[in-house]
Amino acid sequence: LEFIFTILLINYLYAKLYPYDAIEKSYEQLENLIPLIHNLDIKKTLPNTRGYAASPDYLSKINALIKEKKPRLILEAGSGVSTLIAAYSLKKYMDDGRIISLDHNKKYAQKTIDELKKHNLEKYAKVIHAPLKKHTFPISDLYSNYLVWYNIDDVIDEIESIDLFIIDGPPAKNSKNARFPALPIMLDKINKGATIVLDDAKRKNEQETIHLWKKEYDCFDFQYIE
Repeated sequence: LEFIFTILLINYLYAKLYPYDAIEKSYEQLENLIPLIHNLDIKKTLPNTRGYAASPDYLSKINALIKEKKPRLILEAGSGVSTLIAAYSLKKYMDDGRIISLDHNKKYAQKTIDELKKHNLEKYAKVIHAPLKKHTFPISDLYSNYLVWYNIDDVIDEIESIDLFIIDGPPAKNSKNARFPALPIMLDKINKGATIVLDDAKRKNEQETIHLWKKEYDCFDFQYIE
């Protein structure tokens, strides 16, 4: 009876501490992560996929896009576990593809580099520490001519013919609509028919970014994925 009472008490406290919706969402994320690890034959531990890191459902979408689109060059704004999953996906689906990942934070850039080495994925991925800087170029009056984004001056020649553009940075705290500059700055490098993925698209800043993109450019189709 004491054992049964203890179990019931634990269940009660767990339910109080964690709402049912949060528990259900956690199970949904596990249901995405476990098949993904199995599908990509990942033997070593992955970095955290909660908090500020990419969620398993998002990682599964990245994997599915690489499987479908077979991109030769992926550009990623914001490195992390998504860089590893993209590299694993390239390794499985197309051996000659690669991902270049930009990170403004030197510490996190190095962490991703170390993880790629641990997983033996250096062939498929390159992480570049690219501090943020102001970019100047002509756009409409919808936005300022001075936009803060990654400094890619030293690596711009490596970034050619982007087939898949993954945008998960820089953080919103650095400037308003921090992810908006990705398109004006990189537009000339993006292939016709390429796919662009904007993470956190439900947030207010990202919704405004999409609104600005739609006003600025008429060459994209938009699809929201829950």
